[in-house]
Amino acid sequence: MKPLDNIPGNWKAPIGPYQQAPAEYGGQWWYVNPFTGAEPWKAFAPQPAVELPEGFREIFGDRPQAKDYIGRPQELATARGQWDQDLKYFVRAGLPEWITPHDQAAADQIFEAWDMGDAAYYEGRYGWMARFPQSDVPDFELAASMVVRYPHQAVALYQVEMLQHGDTPGQRHPFTPPQLFETAE
Repeated sequence: MKPLDNIPGNWKAPIGPYQQAPAEYGGQWWYVNPFTGAEPWKAFAPQPAVELPEGFREIFGDRPQAKDYIGRPQELATARGQWDQDLKYFVRAGLPEWITPHDQAAADQIFEAWDMGDAAYYEGRYGWMARFPQSDVPDFELAASMVVRYPHQAVALYQVEMLQHGDTPGQRHPFTPPQLFETAE
């Protein structure tokens, strides 16, 4: 009688540096090496839902999913890293105390006229920032002070960002360099 004959059903372990995952991880056999770590199955375990701070999801959206980055793993890693950093340094959402309702309304009127949507303000790692989650480039952000004090420069910077993403703005802002539109056409 051979030593492995006592295993139920004559089942034998695969040859090589394999380990069987615990039952709570599915019990499959995994190839283990220095690059995967001692327990590679833990990376594929379902992650618990993260409790997001109030206003975070409206500004930054949900965590990037692999299905949205098929064939682009580096872009997925970059997007997830950025989202994780945004979550780590997020303090709060809302309007800064130093922005008056009149200034906000005037800036929002300009942004609506240029199809950017309303600015969403938040306090993070670098102080108060503004994003435009309803726009064509939702990750475009600027300092809140610039958005309120110089809204037309913010529109021009937004259009430059749009052109860099391969989109063409519906209207050409006079502050946006005209040669950028020529290369996009």
